[in-house]
Amino acid sequence: MKVQKLLLVVLAFLFLWPLNRVQAAEEIGEGTAKVKEIMEYLYQYHLLRPRAETLVEGAVEGLLGKLGDPYTEYLPEEKLRGFTESLEGEYGGIGVELEAAYPYPRVRKVFPASPAGRAGLREGDCIARVEGEDVAGLPLPEVVNRLRGPAGSRVEVTVRREGGVEFSVTLVREVVRAPSLEWRMLPGSVAYIKISYFASHTAEEFSAVAAALKKEQLKGVILDLQDNPGGYLQAAVDVAGFFLPRGLVVVVTVDREGRREEYYPRGGGPALPEVPVVVLQNGGTASAAEVLAGALEDYRRAVLVGSRSYGKGVVQAVVPLKTGGALKITIARYLTPRGRSLEGSGLVPARQVSLPCLVLAAARQELYPERPRTLAFDLRGGGAWVGTERVAACGLAPVSPGGEWYLPLRFTLEALGFGVRWDEEGGRVVAARGERELALAPAEKLALIGGRQVPVEPLWVDGHLYLPSSIFTRLGIQVKLEGGRLELEFWPSGREEYPRTLLN
Repeated sequence: MKVQKLLLVVLAFLFLWPLNRVQAAEEIGEGTAKVKEIMEYLYQYHLLRPRAETLVEGAVEGLLGKLGDPYTEYLPEEKLRGFTESLEGEYGGIGVELEAAYPYPRVRKVFPASPAGRAGLREGDCIARVEGEDVAGLPLPEVVNRLRGPAGSRVEVTVRREGGVEFSVTLVREVVRAPSLEWRMLPGSVAYIKISYFASHTAEEFSAVAAALKKEQLKGVILDLQDNPGGYLQAAVDVAGFFLPRGLVVVVTVDREGRREEYYPRGGGPALPEVPVVVLQNGGTASAAEVLAGALEDYRRAVLVGSRSYGKGVVQAVVPLKTGGALKITIARYLTPRGRSLEGSGLVPARQVSLPCLVLAAARQELYPERPRTLAFDLRGGGAWVGTERVAACGLAPVSPGGEWYLPLRFTLEALGFGVRWDEEGGRVVAARGERELALAPAEKLALIGGRQVPVEPLWVDGHLYLPSSIFTRLGIQVKLEGGRLELEFWPSGREEYPRTLLN
């Protein structure tokens, strides 16, 4: 059946979720009496004189811990408030997004029309002190909590700017609504859309982006879900509707009784042109973000690029308690449209890329599946070109100790579309793309390529494994030196794995 409830599934607020009190009383009444009796004896006679609150907290922790479910937890009032703020992206604060840096956290983004924006804070500024207290070395969440507070309250912030400039400002906190997504156009008429989390307003924000993209000569979309922890499932379902034909199920939930419910987008059908789509993911891509990625993959609407996603395939509801706080409780499993469960396994991308410096360039390559994969090292100026994208090469560069060029194994092969992994059991590096495979045991100085053993003298440079260019040519990679550039080209196989819509 079609379901269009606003806040049910991956995370939901069920304000009217009655218990079957008769059944509950019959089945757990005796156990409740035992817990109560033990708590009373501990309270009255234990040498350490435990407080009643301590005993209650211990009982709750014991109940939840016995389930073996990391997603079911009790949320006290303060934690519930923070949890709700994180879901909606609304909080009392100064309007900055911070990132971890040493020794002080750095401003990654300043929200427009915010207290921080009006005070002149900039991207790259460091937060040195809050209310006169030095925050060097503090965990990022703790610094964030010190900057947040009730709207209308004041906070003194000392800012350290590049060049040694330091100044203090007193800001009045306001209700800040952090956007759940941001986007920009890349060269070649490709849209890059980053969704940080799924709030109740994410589909509305995405609708505005889709309207803007209709005015562009759009040739591809890169949808970045890296480090997206999820949020409201219906928001992810609605975003899927911008890419998929109307009437397609996006996710199915199955409760403990085996009851199934299908979830459909609430929009009026696809609002984006039929162009290639690449989804970026990593180990921080979870929950509702995996639902969206899984649906687009199941319908062959997108290619997944990056590393294996987190693998959270269960559904929680958040139930407010009459005694205060709330219970976040697992109530169902979810399945992708093809019936896949992602719990514990996650989504394995078609193009595996573990190096962050390569992910965006690899995504742009995947928009053109019929073109060769190319990589060019700039031997004079440093850096590299992956396809048409210039990258920093993760600080790696070819070396030529004895006349032959040696290339960084992981960077080179991932740039050309190979998946690279460490085989713990075999004690070797394995790299593969289609029928092309390299298995290398560095300690044995022996490589297995196409079923044949090949002697190899690997190099270790600053902890990175390098191989001679001759090994890459055995994998079908063309290598040539031309005009201060070391150029590589590889034609991938298995092109049927890509969506039907290709760029011209």
